[in-house]
Amino acid sequence: MIKINREIKPGTYTLNEIFDGLKQATILMDVFKTKKEIDNVFSKTNVIVEKNDHYMFVKNDDASIVIGLEHLQKSDPKILYLDIVHELVHVKQQRQGLDLYDKSYSYVDRPTEIEAYEIAVKEAKRLGLNNREILDYLHVEWITLEEYKRLASRMGITT
Repeated sequence: MIKINREIKPGTYTLNEIFDGLKQATILMDVFKTKKEIDNVFSKTNVIVEKNDHYMFVKNDDASIVIGLEHLQKSDPKILYLDIVHELVHVKQQRQGLDLYDKSYSYVDRPTEIEAYEIAVKEAKRLGLNNREILDYLHVEWITLEEYKRLASRMGITT
């Protein structure tokens, strides 16, 4: 696992300043394909820590990753790790010119979300998380129970 710097104050940082060792995570080769691309992403991606209470998201305009301070300070390290892996998929997608927030899809049907969750679930399984833990990871407040079940089914996890 990586080392997460939870002592960060609101501000703008590099990925390495918050997620030490993340650059060596083998799952990133599934996302970016080359070490050169990973190096480029790590050198150019800003991480903005905000006082606001929220999880993580990627800004569609510049691929900055935004993290809520409380999430960073209090969430389970495995969840933070899976979240940052998920968000790095969105960084790749934004760099490819994709609209991360295409409103013509519901959240759980959006191709960008499906790809990001597939990578995160693959990594969760590699880490040894069981189905219940993965289901907990997939459960977010802004989707309905029906959407949650659809997302879990798409990820091959039975509810």
